[in-house]
Amino acid sequence: MAAEMFGILPSNDEIIKLNVKDMNFKLKVLPKEYQHTCKSTGLMLWESARLMAFVLAENPTIVEGKRVLELGCGCSGICSMVAVRPADLVIATDGDTSALNLLTQNVSSNLKPPLLSKLITKRLVWGNKDHIDSIKELSKSGFDVIIGTDVTYVPEAISPLFGTAKEMISHKRGDKWEPALILCHVLRRVDEQSILSAASRFGFHLVDKWPRDTEKNLYQGIMGSWFSGHDLEKYVPNTALNIMCFHKE
Repeated sequence: MAAEMFGILPSNDEIIKLNVKDMNFKLKVLPKEYQHTCKSTGLMLWESARLMAFVLAENPTIVEGKRVLELGCGCSGICSMVAVRPADLVIATDGDTSALNLLTQNVSSNLKPPLLSKLITKRLVWGNKDHIDSIKELSKSGFDVIIGTDVTYVPEAISPLFGTAKEMISHKRGDKWEPALILCHVLRRVDEQSILSAASRFGFHLVDKWPRDTEKNLYQGIMGSWFSGHDLEKYVPNTALNIMCFHKE
């Protein structure tokens, strides 16, 4: 892959060793010297993915027994590989074919059966009906949890993101849970209000956020237990990271 884009040997791809609780991963990514010149944003491990992976590892009930879809997971697939242990099914997706190829390699080299059979990698360009229909065939009732890390970095991606999530999210509800869209990111060229406005247009409403900057009683307090007692803040590599949890109206 790197050879095709930069004229270097594939063996020059960088290997990142990441320990997430009791799980050890070796992730093949694009070498750092090329990450800022490559057009694809999916060939590196983002800080938001690291944080979300630790959140899932410390709080397996978020995805336990559920069908999970990761949008724009890039080449690492770290959140999907952590989620697949307690989940019933995980579909890891990206629209970039180079990222998807590397993702498939990372999944196959880090997981073994029976976990390997529960994690499927698929191409998904947001808004592409053929891609959406193909993934829907794998979970006809939709997905209980949809995860996206650093997928809100450009304004033109926001509407397709929420539009795709609307098509994919399950309409079933449990006694103590509702299907959720969880986004973890650093706010860059898209501010929070723009994200909330787009979410509302597609029928999503914010039920909790981390870190909080408003009164606690405005939210359902879902994330309080995610961080309580786990010392997760030591895994926060960037104080600008945010997590937002949405439910479908």
